[in-house]
Amino acid sequence: MFDKIKNKIFRLGSMCLCLVLLASLVGCGDKNTGDSSFQRATVVRVIDGDTLHVSLDGKKYKLRMIGVDTPETVHPNKPVQFYGKEASYYTKKQLKDKTVYLQKDVSDTDKYGRLLKYVWLERPSSDNPSHEEIARYMYNAQLVINGYAYSYSYQPDTRYSDLFAKFQHQAQENSRGLWDEARLKSFNQTHPEAIETRPLNKGKSIKKGNKNTSGQVSKSATDINKNQDMSSKEHNSQVADDNSQAYIKANKKSMVYHIRGSKGYDSISDKNAVYFDNEDDAIAAGYRKAKR
Repeated sequence: MFDKIKNKIFRLGSMCLCLVLLASLVGCGDKNTGDSSFQRATVVRVIDGDTLHVSLDGKKYKLRMIGVDTPETVHPNKPVQFYGKEASYYTKKQLKDKTVYLQKDVSDTDKYGRLLKYVWLERPSSDNPSHEEIARYMYNAQLVINGYAYSYSYQPDTRYSDLFAKFQHQAQENSRGLWDEARLKSFNQTHPEAIETRPLNKGKSIKKGNKNTSGQVSKSATDINKNQDMSSKEHNSQVADDNSQAYIKANKKSMVYHIRGSKGYDSISDKNAVYFDNEDDAIAAGYRKAKR
């Protein structure tokens, strides 16, 4: 009798041990696939090139992609900007009704309550994806690579900023999308109201601080700066005086920020540039205003 009871206890103990081991293996599997870092969602609406509505855990959220900025198409106070419609159409074509995987950086939401996420077409192999995976599967990166968006660094969500800056430089060098000067010229001729054709860096002067691999400023950038007319210069001054509408560009090495249109704004390289909506945000992040 005692032996039968002992055998039952032994079998029961063995079964419990197997269950514990199985649970630990499942837990390890979840960690390796990065389930805690990537949320599965469905894109239910596309607002423009970088803004979506997604369905996540049965709820609907507005989402702003991190690290990129596409030209405006639906801004209430701005005209449609160069390559904005193309960027919006591209995102609708690529993401509408698609399943995506959302990755957080530091912030959960922006000041407007929008989710801040990197949008993945496929879940990467780990929480630290390779450059190849980012270029192939992250939609934010694809927008920059294909010339539909600018690389846009905004503290504190800057995990992929350096890589995005490289992608932008490659797009510029290959005149992809919004970096196609011939298409930009044609757009400006038919849309005289759209003064800010490239919103982050004052349009035609955007290439001024971007150097090629040999360290020389490209000829096309020099030519473009020479051809800027007086109306564009006057508009730059107006924007610089109006801090509520100006972008703030800071140098993360010197910790100094410049107002768009000021003398030092375009001298900051993409690698060191950080952007803010206003001076208060820049100061709060530890930056000080340039003396001139």
